[in-house]
Amino acid sequence: MKTVIGVVGSRREARLKLMHALGSKLANKGYNVALIFQDDYNGIKDSKVFLVVDVVNTSTFIRVGSKLSLDDIKKFIPGKWCLVLVEGHRAIPHVVAASSEADVSEADAKSIAIVPLSDDVKRLAASQTSKIVDVDEVLRAIHEVMLEDIMKLLALENCGGCGFNNCRDLAEAIARGEEDPVKCIKRREGVKLVVDGELVPLNQFTSKMFVQVLRGLLSILKGVPKDPKKVFLEVDLH
Repeated sequence: MKTVIGVVGSRREARLKLMHALGSKLANKGYNVALIFQDDYNGIKDSKVFLVVDVVNTSTFIRVGSKLSLDDIKKFIPGKWCLVLVEGHRAIPHVVAASSEADVSEADAKSIAIVPLSDDVKRLAASQTSKIVDVDEVLRAIHEVMLEDIMKLLALENCGGCGFNNCRDLAEAIARGEEDPVKCIKRREGVKLVVDGELVPLNQFTSKMFVQVLRGLLSILKGVPKDPKKVFLEVDLH
């Protein structure tokens, strides 16, 4: 369970500086934060790809023989809700570390904020976009993206059955890793899929398919009630 946000920009030093600034501030606010970037040995390319997973206070170095996809990277992240800042990914919501006017010009619909790293860039870019912000404003923008991701997993009925005043308060607690989306007692999906400890949201069609296949399998098993109401199934794929 995670929110993944890219940090882009033409200068690597600027990207990494912004990633660490954001990561430290968010960690101090109580969020689980991971910073992920590729290490090219000071610009010397190698046939191997190195990935550094920096979880603010501790670092794990992982050496791999081929380039990792974003899905591969996600597998390294802990189970509680985590904010993952990934260097260089533009295809996902991202923050621009702008060290030139060109960086600002390349901002697109997936750019949630642009951080000018000099007064000159700020002056040049001010007339081009409303996404120019400082680091504290970026934190708020990232926070809203996290809440949007989490709210998609909740029933959004503000029933209070979870013990919180409303769904947003529950989402805030989930964002800090204090609660889990399963805390929402009115989630309507008939199937709850948990893979390696992580809740996987399912759409209505996929849930229905799971139910139909499982009903078919149960119908041919001896000792199973003809009309079971609730089934728990645990599968070890190894």
